[in-house]
Parts: sequence; structure tokens; C-alpha cells
Amino acid sequence: MNRVLIVAVSALAFSAPAGARLPVFPSGSSVGEGAPLKAYATITPTVHLFGDSVTAKIAVVADTKWVDPERVRVNASFTPYEPMRSPAVLRYSVGRFAQVTYTWTLHCISSPCVPRVPPSDKFHVFRFHAARVEYIAMTGKPQYGLNVSWPPVEVLSQVSPGVAAFLRRSNNLDWRIHITPVASPTYRMSPDLLFWLALALAGTLAAVAALFARRWYLVVRPRSVETYTIDPGTTLERALSVLRYAHEQGDETLQRKAFERIAGELGIEEADELTRTARELAWSPRTPEDEEVEEFAAQARGTQETDE
Repeated sequence: MNRVLIVAVSALAFSAPAGARLPVFPSGSSVGEGAPLKAYATITPTVHLFGDSVTAKIAVVADTKWVDPERVRVNASFTPYEPMRSPAVLRYSVGRFAQVTYTWTLHCISSPCVPRVPPSDKFHVFRFHAARVEYIAMTGKPQYGLNVSWPPVEVLSQVSPGVAAFLRRSNNLDWRIHITPVASPTYRMSPDLLFWLALALAGTLAAVAALFARRWYLVVRPRSVETYTIDPGTTLERALSVLRYAHEQGDETLQRKAFERIAGELGIEEADELTRTARELAWSPRTPEDEEVEEFAAQARGTQETDE
């Protein structure tokens, strides 16, 4: 019973609750006056310097016979102040008595909170909108609620009256600041050395990439094909052009066919020996040497010139 009285006294230490439209239970309640719940708001400190934080609290005390504390909701706005974090919620209950306390930490470092020129050159007084405490029905809609008024908050300038008077007289700012020397940084590796090592590594990787790119290009690039103009002369001249092309390309099959074609074109008596040579080279089990092919081609051309 003593603990209930202590909690009730601490709740009543807050500012008095505003008027509300609440149901009244004639059979009585643990919070008094037959009311199912009451709410109290406080702000500490109510006078502070610009940039300092303040603490805002709303304590909702309720009779658990008529109120489920889990269904109590509080909506509050502190413009131009801003909450530094989500409100902390503390729940406490003894018997039929329950208390839910919401705590906000507020600050205002924006222009509206800066002390202005006369007549309020030293302070601002802010009066927040009343907070709304609602009891939510099982349907999810507010069943009833009440408004809770906040005490006014006064903001004072961080500049002392003496300094403010001096600034008004001299119109000069004499800033003073003391900066603690910072120790020189230490490194596991010299930044200059690390830079050059990174640059060398980047150059090496670029060179390796260029080497692989060149090899890839040599593999996939289209190979140039040497073109040969076949003399549109006699069939023997064309056969000799085919022989020259096959010999230069190393195409043994085409070369043998060219020899056989040339043998068929040399159909003259003085070319009987040259014809036999052409057929021997065409059907020889070995591949003719370069000198043999060149000598044969020269003799065949000589035969063609003799005919002309």
C-alpha cells in the first residue's frame, strides 16, 4: 500500500491535467473521482540555454479495472524542438493502480530557437501544443481521451550579459579558442611508399593485360589471305599459276593436281621428257623439293615461249 501511495504522489507532482471527456464510474476508481485514467505532463528544465537538451515526460495513471495500460496511446508535438530519439516507455503497476510514463529528450538548434533582438533579445518562450492521451478500443479506434498541457519553455542566450553589452558597444567579436595539439599520425607503412607500390602494381597489371589482349587478338583476328592473279592466258599458264600458288601455300594435294594438269597441257613432241617429269612429280611418293618445282616451272615456261 505504501508503494502505491509513493507512485501516486510522484504522479501528482507533475502539472495538473487538462480538462478531458472521460467516462465516470460511480463505483469509484484507484485514481480518484471515478475517472478511469489521468495524465500529467512536465518538462525539465523549463529554462535552459540555447542548444541544451530538455526532458519532457507524460505520466498516465490508470485503474486497471477499467483500463488496459497496453491500449493507452500518447501523441505529442514539440515544434520547433525535435526528439533526439524515440520516447522511452516505463510501465509500473501495483494492484489496480498502473502507471505508464513516456519520456522524450528534446533539443532545438535551428533558427527559430535562437534568441532574437528586443524586446526578447535574451530569451524565447515556447508553448507546445497540448499532448493527446487516448484509450484505444478493441476495434482499433479511440474510445475516449484527454488533452495534457505542457508548461512553457524559456530559452536563454549562451552569451552572457557582459559580453552582449561589450558587443553592442564595440561591434567587434574577439574570439578565443584553445585547440589541444594532435599527435602526429603513425603508419605501419609510409604513405609515399604505399602510393608508389600501388602505382607499380597497377602498371604491372596493365602490362599483363595488354600482353593477354595482344595474344587474344592474334588468335581471333581475321588472317590476311594472299591473292594471286591468275593470268587469263593459255591453259598452261593458268596451270603454272596454280602450281606456284600451291607450292607457296604448302598445299601438297593441290600441287600434285597442278603437276598432272601441266602434264596434260604439254602435248607436244619436244615436251615428252617434260611431260614425264610432270607426271613423276605428281605421283612421286615424296614431296618435290623447292628447287625441283622451280626448275620444272622454268622449263615449262620456256616451252611456252618456244611455241610462241
